Amino acid sequence: MNPRPRTRPGLLPRRITVVVTPTPGLDAAASRAALLAAATRVHGVAPGSLRLRHDHLGRPLLSGLGDGLWVSLSHGRGLAALALSGVGPVGVDVEVPRRVAAEQLAARWFPAEEAAWVRDRPEAERDLAFFWLWTHKEAMGKAYGTGLDSGGLERPGPLPHRWPPAPGHRLSPVPGPDASSYSWHSVTAPLAGPRGVLAVAALGPRARGAVVDVRLCPAPLRRAEHPTSRREATT
Repeated sequence: MNPRPRTRPGLLPRRITVVVTPTPGLDAAASRAALLAAATRVHGVAPGSLRLRHDHLGRPLLSGLGDGLWVSLSHGRGLAALALSGVGPVGVDVEVPRRVAAEQLAARWFPAEEAAWVRDRPEAERDLAFFWLWTHKEAMGKAYGTGLDSGGLERPGPLPHRWPPAPGHRLSPVPGPDASSYSWHSVTAPLAGPRGVLAVAALGPRARGAVVDVRLCPAPLRRAEHPTSRREATT
């Protein structure tokens, strides 16, 4: 007789849960600790029962919520996110918008149409527009397992129908790079504003239309124990 599948507390079918918590900076260890503490509270499991590790390809794995769970992590300047999906491979990226050379960076890294879209935003909104596209590309790259290598920055991002964009809570399909079973990825941005931009992507037919449930979980850390030392790659 086959054993009954293990349940995943707090996870529902056709839903991707994203736990978002503040961190004291860019320190990876502090971000992981904050995310695990927040996810423990969100999913109602015993403290210390969730553990993060990585497979041989560097993809994150989470133990303590059952099998068949796809995981993605992101940490930026002051925010970290953990996406948990039962619908397919998932990617998440979070950034805190800040002053950058948005027009120049977009011209360097993005396709011409996207670079023009960033350039055409009002000057005060170009940084947010740049991070809108950047987080989508990061999320898509994580879902495919390639990151931004192999032309990830040239992968088309979804330009919003209106600007500033409204938060999205369901994944919408976007054409993918090939004709495989994961030829379509689905994306959304449930957070998009001056305090934070967050994008989620997932692969496969089950991801289309799936609900993205964002859980904002304040989790203060003791800064003295987690000094910030790593510079962000995008600056």
